[in-house]
Amino acid sequence: MNKKVRKKKRRVKVPAATVVLYIIMVVIILGICTAVFFISFNALNNTDSGVPAVNNSIISSSRFILPDNEISSLYESSSSEISSGEESSSSDSSSSIDTGSSSSDDSDSWTVITQPTSFNKEFFKDDLFIGDSIFTGLYGYKFLNKENVAAKLGYTPYLAMNEPFDDELGVTALEYAKQRSPKRIFILLGSNALDSSALNALQNSYSNLLTTLKSEFPNTKICCISITPVARQTNYPNIKNSDVKLMNEYIREQCKALRLDYYDLYSAVSDEDGYFLEEYAEIDGMHFSGITYRVMLSALQKKYS
Repeated sequence: MNKKVRKKKRRVKVPAATVVLYIIMVVIILGICTAVFFISFNALNNTDSGVPAVNNSIISSSRFILPDNEISSLYESSSSEISSGEESSSSDSSSSIDTGSSSSDDSDSWTVITQPTSFNKEFFKDDLFIGDSIFTGLYGYKFLNKENVAAKLGYTPYLAMNEPFDDELGVTALEYAKQRSPKRIFILLGSNALDSSALNALQNSYSNLLTTLKSEFPNTKICCISITPVARQTNYPNIKNSDVKLMNEYIREQCKALRLDYYDLYSAVSDEDGYFLEEYAEIDGMHFSGITYRVMLSALQKKYS
């Protein structure tokens, strides 16, 4: 009997490492295809809606670097109130910063003017801005040089005389002013200590600061800038605009008594109900957007030119 010889087919064994490699490659290819699909889909949707896909953080910071002409076109219809406690000449009727010596009738001092937004950084090279975190934005966004600003997060009128604003310099704002002997001093303080139960303490410390500055710098122009309001939606619910107004009125009266200047920025950036206008406020409802710094600096330069 003839035996039939059956030939067995040999199975080729694929190494386990090769199988794992193939699986990884397939997963990577599927991931790439999925990512391309979603990117294309989102781009198509954004194009259809007319809104480009832009990171929100870029949008937030870009408003600080808009060209002057673009910002002016956006806000050329805006207006501000700058109060003046001193009788101004007819040639300066559009600018009304309180200069301390009040007239018998303050009605002419609350003049609504169109708000320009252009200023010259060089104009403020010999000046000093004393303030809190709001004023740190002056050099943070490069509107002014850092040496022209004595400001610190959480700074108050009391701390301006008793605590260094810069760890490296190791001097208070008052001591720094003595070192620099500025041509003009601008002050924006008070937001960090606004509390209905401690308003008197804030007023006293503010008065002490102004009295000291007036004594130390008798020939220097000193201008207090009003505390600005909070927006309707704010991260600082402890700050009440009613307290802001009370404090601003106190500051204004102190400026009159000491014959200092006063700039009512509050009125320039608030709505009819006294809230910080959205276009002037940062998303936290208290700090300044770029346009607010420009409005402030432009008004100050116009007054002191």
